[in-house]
Amino acid sequence: MASGVDFEIVLLRTLREDAGLSALVGNKVFPLFIPSGNYLPCVTFQRLGGRPANTLAGASGLEEIDLQIDVWARDYDEAKAVAKAMRAAMPPSGDVFGAHLIEDQDLYEDGTNYFRVSMEFKVWFLETE
Repeated sequence: MASGVDFEIVLLRTLREDAGLSALVGNKVFPLFIPSGNYLPCVTFQRLGGRPANTLAGASGLEEIDLQIDVWARDYDEAKAVAKAMRAAMPPSGDVFGAHLIEDQDLYEDGTNYFRVSMEFKVWFLETE
């Protein structure tokens, strides 16, 4: 049975296969951090937490996941364009998961001179066999 720990595999596949996002970042979608090298623009994601959605009858098969997704770019306009594509790539409802944006913020990283849009999503993931 697939569990919440399998969500990252599903998310990675979903984002890398999205035509709009891929047109801007290619397959540069990474868990946790940007690898060494020239990877901008790109997307990183990390799971902030997760919990099974249980009922009085037992496990529901759903997991509620708190997810942070960051888009990184060399300039503000590029970061905003990737963020827009990123938001469009996250399905509000679907067969395996649905995601809803909770909040986002624009950031500038002084040490690297990177522009970043950080987004927090609430995700419902259906654990399947």
